[in-house]
Amino acid sequence: MELIRIRNLAVGYPGEPPVVTGIELTVRDRDYIGVIGPNGGGKTTFIRTLTGALPPLAGKIEPASGNLRLGYLPQIKSIDKTFPLSVTDVVMSGLLSGKGLFGRYGRNERERAKKLLDEIGVGRLAGRAVGELSGGELQRVLLCRALIADPQLLILDEPTTFVDNKFEKELYELLAELNRRMAIVMVSHDLGTISRYVKSIVCINRCFHYHPSNIISAEQLREYDCPIQLISHGPVPHTVLSQHQGCACCDRPKQETR
Repeated sequence: MELIRIRNLAVGYPGEPPVVTGIELTVRDRDYIGVIGPNGGGKTTFIRTLTGALPPLAGKIEPASGNLRLGYLPQIKSIDKTFPLSVTDVVMSGLLSGKGLFGRYGRNERERAKKLLDEIGVGRLAGRAVGELSGGELQRVLLCRALIADPQLLILDEPTTFVDNKFEKELYELLAELNRRMAIVMVSHDLGTISRYVKSIVCINRCFHYHPSNIISAEQLREYDCPIQLISHGPVPHTVLSQHQGCACCDRPKQETR
């Protein structure tokens, strides 16, 4: 079942040249898409447009259903930790789209928030202010916020930033379980890790390329104008970002991606 159809999309900021153009993608139920590419290549700009935070500069994003439920875990650096909210308030704010700004929440919804916090291992923090949390704790809370509305599509932008190795492993295992009932689009720099979990890969480096598999070679990445080389050390794959030249659209002067 299709969830979103993206056709001839250009993303960027109003009044500025597009950051990425020619985006063609269909997201289906239970897809698991890994989005890779170097810093400044346009990954976050694409994600912000997909979530509605930025308007498309051209083209269309067409939800197959008018009431598509979307969960979003942004980069942790974009969160204002000085805002006076408790952990529970932050998790419950994931329901605002269905309640409105002044909506009231019932017992079932609060129990849902508590259950999610317990499942992610931060139930003890329910009454704490978000400004008191460590980076890893805040990432866990934001994941609960993204999940509370039971989304059909979960979008994650660098979800393993500022988390410990134990939670990173738990996160990938949790996402594999969630993928049984929802589609996932996840931005990551770590192709070697995410290729074990995702089903397909998008490379964004001022250009957009979709690869319908989680197995991708260095030769294919070069063809896709994505400056990532694969290096394998025994059973543990690694990735290295390198300088890339020769692509007409990738060699353009870079615009700032915010």
